[in-house]
Amino acid sequence: LLSELMKRYRQRGGFVKLSAPTYGSMIKAYGQAGDVHRVQELWAEMQEKGVKPTSITLGCLTEALVVNNKAQEAWDLVRQQMEDEERRGCINTVIYSTVLKGFAVTRCMEKVFIVYEEMRASGIPCNTITYNTMLDACTKSYAMGRASKLLEDMAETCVEPDIITYSTIIKGYCVEGDVDRAFHVLAEMKKDGKFKPDEIMYNSILDGCAKQHRVDEALKVLDEMRASGISPSNYTLSILVKVLGHARRLPQAFEMVESLSKQHGFRPNVQVYTCLVQACVHNRQLEKALSLHDTMVADVGCAVDDKFYAVLARGCLQMRQPLKALEVVRAAYQLPGHGLAASARRDRRPVGVDAKALEEIASKLQAAGREEREEWSKLSGELEKSCGVRVSSECSPGAGRDAWRRHTVVGGRGRGGQ
Repeated sequence: LLSELMKRYRQRGGFVKLSAPTYGSMIKAYGQAGDVHRVQELWAEMQEKGVKPTSITLGCLTEALVVNNKAQEAWDLVRQQMEDEERRGCINTVIYSTVLKGFAVTRCMEKVFIVYEEMRASGIPCNTITYNTMLDACTKSYAMGRASKLLEDMAETCVEPDIITYSTIIKGYCVEGDVDRAFHVLAEMKKDGKFKPDEIMYNSILDGCAKQHRVDEALKVLDEMRASGISPSNYTLSILVKVLGHARRLPQAFEMVESLSKQHGFRPNVQVYTCLVQACVHNRQLEKALSLHDTMVADVGCAVDDKFYAVLARGCLQMRQPLKALEVVRAAYQLPGHGLAASARRDRRPVGVDAKALEEIASKLQAAGREEREEWSKLSGELEKSCGVRVSSECSPGAGRDAWRRHTVVGGRGRGGQ
C-alpha cells in the first residue's frame, strides 16, 4: 500500500527532493515490512540524487538490512562508509552494534569478533549494549571461553557491566554446564553490591543445577531466592519439578507445586503439569500421571496443549501401556472411548497430538499384538473422519517420517504436516 501511494505521488510530481531524515523513515518502514528490495532502491535513489546520509539514516538502513537477515550486506555498507572521509563520522557505536547483533543472531561467531576488532581498531567506542550483544552470542553458541576476554576489555575501557551483563554470563556458564563458575559470578556480583540477583538469574542457576542433578544446591538457591523477596514463577516450578522428579523425590515435587503456587498466588500452568507428568513417568507412577490430566482439565484457568498430550501418550508407551496411549489420543481429540475426564471449559476445542507423537504411537501399536493393531486401525479411521487427521497406512515401524502424510484441522484451522 505504501509503495502504491508513493508511486502515485511521484507521478504527480510530489517528490522534488526528499531529505535524509525522510529517506531514513521510509527505509525503516520498508525494513519493518520485510521489503528489502525497496530498502535497497531507496538507498540507491539517495545516492543518485546526492542526498547526504546522516547517522540516523545509516542507522535505519543498517537495522533494515539486519532485521531481514542481511547482516553481511549491512557490514559491507558500513565498510564502504568508513572508506569515505566525509561519511566516516556518521558511523557510530549504534550502527556497529547493529551489525554485531546481526551476526550474533545467526551465531557467526568468527564474524562477530572480526567486526568487534574492526570496531575497536577504527576508534568506535563499545558500550554496555555492544558487550552484552557479544556475550549473548557466546552464550547461544556455547563459546563462553571467549567471554573472559570480553570482560577484560570492558574493564580496560571502563565500560560498566549492568544486570543484563551478569545475567547473560551466568546463563552462559550454566548452559555449558559450568555451574560452579556461574555461582562464582553470582557471588562476585552480590559482593560488589551494585545489583541484586533477579528471577532470571536465579532461574538460570536452578536450570543449571537441574541439568547436573544437583538437588540440594537447587533447593538452597530457591531458599535464597525467596529470602531475597523474589517470588518464584511457573518457570521456576517447572525446573524444580524436573530436579525433584529425576531425584525420585516425587512427593516433594507435588508438595512444592502446591505450596509455592498457593504462597505466591499463582496457578500452575500447563508447562508445570507437563513436567509433573514426566516426573511421574520417571518414577513409574503412570496412574498418577493420568490423574494429572483430570486435575488440569478441571481447572478452567489452565489451557491444555498438544505437547502435554504428547508427553502423556509417550509416558504410556514408555510404561508399556499402548492402549492407555490410545485413550490419551482420544482425549486429546475429544473422541469417545476413553476414561479420562472431560474439560471443564465448555469452549475448549480439541488440541490434538503432534505428528511425531502419533507416529510413535502408531509404530508401537502396529508392532504389538492383534488387539493393539485393531484398536489403532479403529482410532485412525475416527481421527480422519471426525478430526481431519489423516495418517498414512503405509507407516510401519522404522518407516520414518517420509512415510507420513498428515493434515490436522482443529477448530477450523489447518495445520499442514508432511
